[in-house]
Amino acid sequence: MPASSRQSNSPKLPLQRGLLRITGDTLEGPRETDAFDIVSGPGGDVGIVLLDIATRHSSPSDVARALLAKAARGINERTPLHAVMLDLVRALFEYPSTELRVTILRCSIAEARAEVTTAGMPPLACARPDGHVSTHGTSSPPLTSTTTVPPPVEVVPLVWGTTWLTVSDGFTAGSDHPDPVRRLALDLELPQRGLILSGQSPDALYELLASRVSESGRFSRDDATLVLVGADPNARFESGIQRGSEPG
Repeated sequence: MPASSRQSNSPKLPLQRGLLRITGDTLEGPRETDAFDIVSGPGGDVGIVLLDIATRHSSPSDVARALLAKAARGINERTPLHAVMLDLVRALFEYPSTELRVTILRCSIAEARAEVTTAGMPPLACARPDGHVSTHGTSSPPLTSTTTVPPPVEVVPLVWGTTWLTVSDGFTAGSDHPDPVRRLALDLELPQRGLILSGQSPDALYELLASRVSESGRFSRDDATLVLVGADPNARFESGIQRGSEPG
């Protein structure tokens, strides 16, 4: 099926959204299927939407824009993420023979939590200040117009000093590890580097990951999108959220 063109409504990254620093881009490959957007919601919410589309539609970029806009409206209206996923499924009725891989990460400063939902995408990685790397998300299949049950939503405490790593499947193509994002994190020594990079801007981590993955040729069959989200360490005490470790 023809692939969609890369499309983003976001300003040039890196950028600051409230107390969060966001860095990322798409490393272009032979198949340009990725689209992403950064959404500022009410009350300091920040949403990152990452799509990977395969469609027979005559204008794939129009499909990408429509789906990004649908997800952005849901985040702006504080729609529960499982309902946002169902809205995307309903939108796919307008685009027959379209398969959608999607990741949504919504960070709420007011509630000190992050929400994660994925369909057909690798899980997200979260590097904590102590260097521990955990992964979040499920192995749910891609969304189509026949999807009846939305993928689950995982809620994780938002802790200052952590960095969220969101990637498209182009970053993990060819991996036979059962948790490819965790394998990627281990390959790049994130547990060892987490102690050095925690509490800093994610810009330096982005440069490290993008260069290492680019050199490895890991995304040679597809394009690959990498987005990192980190809390501003200078603002963490103003927010009332303290540095610490996630439970468990």
